[in-house]
Amino acid sequence: MEVGTVIACCDVKIRSEIHVNARISSMEIIRYDMRKLPFIECEQVYRYCGLFKISCGHVHGFAEFELPEGSHPPDLVQWASVFRALKGMDISQVMHYMKQHQTLLGNERMLFLHEAVSHLLLNLEQASTSDDRLSQEEIRTFLMQYALTYYSF
Repeated sequence: MEVGTVIACCDVKIRSEIHVNARISSMEIIRYDMRKLPFIECEQVYRYCGLFKISCGHVHGFAEFELPEGSHPPDLVQWASVFRALKGMDISQVMHYMKQHQTLLGNERMLFLHEAVSHLLLNLEQASTSDDRLSQEEIRTFLMQYALTYYSF
């Protein structure tokens, strides 16, 4: 996935049946080196990869990110700190924040934030208690074994 040339779009629709008053309770970001993950064939090119999780209570949204060498931040915690402002916001406030701060966030962060929020909205809509969410948690636990950087906020 090459994100450097893609322009982020924030046209996520909030359906009236979704609990838009659900508030962001936590976020996590994990950076890992794909070359060290077992069972994954990858090129020798180093990629800055990770997983972003945004939560409303027990419902989560996930997005993976992969940034080409040269476009990745030297300090993931500082780079991801712009997301701290989302904590405590309801979904409609998050959508407004994304539109208002698109320049501050930049394309890469907007893309995976948009993906995570879209996934969170889908899971809120479905009141997800399915095995899919558990599978995502298992993936996260697996990746923590190979984490280079972890940031929870």
